[in-house]
Amino acid sequence: MTPNPGIEAAVKLANIGYRFTVNGETIKAEYTGPGDPDPAQVAPLIELLRNHREEVRRYLSQAQAGGAAAPPPERMLTCHDCVHFRPAQGPPNPTQAWGRCRDRGKGRYGCAMPCERFRMQESPTTARLAHG
Repeated sequence: MTPNPGIEAAVKLANIGYRFTVNGETIKAEYTGPGDPDPAQVAPLIELLRNHREEVRRYLSQAQAGGAAAPPPERMLTCHDCVHFRPAQGPPNPTQAWGRCRDRGKGRYGCAMPCERFRMQESPTTARLAHG
């Protein structure tokens, strides 16, 4: 069975930070992620939702009712995941410790939200490889 492009778009939007609610025939999407979504990335996905509205509505209704598994949440990226972050020497918890961002040239906490170009990567592993 081929995956529905509208459902795939809904899953991608959920991974970006959108949350959906279904009320009868209406689908509402609200962005709850960090920063602002990239319009160039989001616009084609929204168009796919519109073109496959009925299938997406059924899928989201089942997910809200517990009939279908919702996609797992993405891991939140932090400055510590970035190759440009250098924690201070000897902190007890380097993922949260104060350090320095070599890219921004500023002091940052490791648990801070990373810069936009790093945060939009697909996963910490690919982000580390693509960003370095």
